[in-house]
Amino acid sequence: MLEKQILSFYEWSKWEAISHHVLFALIIYILYLFVSKKSNRTITNILLMTIVVALDTIIHQNINIKNNKHTSYL
Repeated sequence: MLEKQILSFYEWSKWEAISHHVLFALIIYILYLFVSKKSNRTITNILLMTIVVALDTIIHQNINIKNNKHTSYL
């Protein structure tokens, strides 16, 4: 019983939209940091931007795989 509830929570279809909005807000925030002050262009903020872009890429790849139902890399 508990397994089904956890699985349904984990596979909730709204997670994709929520994660897109959160990542978009993070990208806007980081770009604001980069533009607002030159001193904010630290390695930490650059790494944060890299992680956000990587997560966004993984999410898009998973959405494309799910929507296409096949993978063709060649």
